[in-house]
Amino acid sequence: MADVLPTNEARARLNQIAATFERTGAAGEPITFGSHRRPQAVIVPWELWRQLAPVIEDVLDVATAQVRLENAGTQRIDHSDVLATLHEARAAAGG
Repeated sequence: MADVLPTNEARARLNQIAATFERTGAAGEPITFGSHRRPQAVIVPWELWRQLAPVIEDVLDVATAQVRLENAGTQRIDHSDVLATLHEARAAAGG
């Protein structure tokens, strides 16, 4: 992965980054940026995002379910509780 761009440089190059992504599609290299060259966020091509979004959604769903299970203690959780948790996570993620 490439170097971490300072946030102000990523902002200044945003049009150039978008044009590169337009040409390269999902094969475009993600751009990592952050304060003091510490990675804080990533810009990815739209086509790559479309491929990654379902996987990211699954990771978020699992994390939400794990928190709910940990908070349940000894309380029994049934199938409808798990489905409700997954539905809430998807709704919160805009899906």
